[in-house]
Amino acid sequence: MFTPLLDWTESPFVALYFAMEENSPIPQPDRAVWGLGYIRAKNTEIRNAPEGEVRTTLEIRRPMQDENTRLVSQSGLFTELPLGTTVEQWVRANFKGETTNAHLIKMTIPSAGRADCLRTLNRMNINHLSLFPDLYGAGKHCNDSLEIPKYTCNISS
Repeated sequence: MFTPLLDWTESPFVALYFAMEENSPIPQPDRAVWGLGYIRAKNTEIRNAPEGEVRTTLEIRRPMQDENTRLVSQSGLFTELPLGTTVEQWVRANFKGETTNAHLIKMTIPSAGRADCLRTLNRMNINHLSLFPDLYGAGKHCNDSLEIPKYTCNISS
């Protein structure tokens, strides 16, 4: 079963954090970050299709309020898809034969570099503490500091 509403972020670094943050007990060789390209023109074309054609668009939903601190911290937005469709299926169906633009990109990152990646992101202030500005985020950030060697910088004079 597919969900019609998916979480996304406008920050590739936040997406990388979420791809790398879980220390899975089952070894996985790679992690993935997905990027969705500009689709507004295609949605306009679909909406203006002749009568009788199925009009299924992929809508980008931006929050109208900034009351959710997690959503704000994560630069979050959502995509809404037709029921029973994945983003990949929608892009394949609607951009078939188009070779000039990349509308959906999958970037794979080796899991072997997880600790280095998380250390670097932490130094960019992309961590659980900044992305989940609450008690849960603080606790997870402390756990990461204990789990990942040299996660935090200790600068001494």
